[in-house]
Amino acid sequence: MTLVKALLPSTILTLAVAAVVGSAGSTGGFLNLQDAHLSGHVIYWSWPFFLVASAITWILAQRIE
Repeated sequence: MTLVKALLPSTILTLAVAAVVGSAGSTGGFLNLQDAHLSGHVIYWSWPFFLVASAITWILAQRIE
């Protein structure tokens, strides 16, 4: 259950960081930013960052319980 609780904050964190780095025109190096064009809008995403953020928030959620 804590893993499911950790998905929302890690998704929000990933979208925020990827948007800031991607809008500057960078690929993010290790972050390997990918861009998706949806209805004329560009959304940036990073799977490596999402996995690391999920692991960190999962550990924090376990510590809190």
